[in-house]
Amino acid sequence: MHAHSNARVGQYWPKVWLKVRPRQNDETNRAMAMKFCYACGKLSPGEALFCSKCGRSFDVRLCPRLHKNSRWAKACSQCGSHELSQPQPHVSIWWKVLEFLIRAGSGTFLVYIALTVLIDLFRRPVFQAGLVAVGVLLGLLVWSWRQLPEWFRKFVSRFMKRKEHERER
Repeated sequence: MHAHSNARVGQYWPKVWLKVRPRQNDETNRAMAMKFCYACGKLSPGEALFCSKCGRSFDVRLCPRLHKNSRWAKACSQCGSHELSQPQPHVSIWWKVLEFLIRAGSGTFLVYIALTVLIDLFRRPVFQAGLVAVGVLLGLLVWSWRQLPEWFRKFVSRFMKRKEHERER
């Protein structure tokens, strides 16, 4: 047993081991993924290795060095450690199929509702007139921008890039 761990085989991970964080670039460049724990019913943000409430690992057993092992392993296949995480309960494939069907069905329903609303909006003369007005305004803005001197457009472009760079820090 390691000095920093008070876990025994079959027990939950110590809170110290739960502090695995995704890199900031991964988190900011894509939508936030969530993992569901079938043991306690909590959603954990990101590509978590452990449930943030009960500490169980997701679908695998992990040693203190975070080597992945099957959920039925008694020791780590890479380092031989007997300190393995307690995985969440095994879920039947039929529950996962049902979860997929519910997600696909609800997504399809939401797309159907959104398309129905958009089609209804496009059929209204007031909405069509608003779209024409927005198109004319955008066209005028583009034309006005192109009428400005080249040196001024480059100055504005550099200024905007500098502001964006400062916001990223």
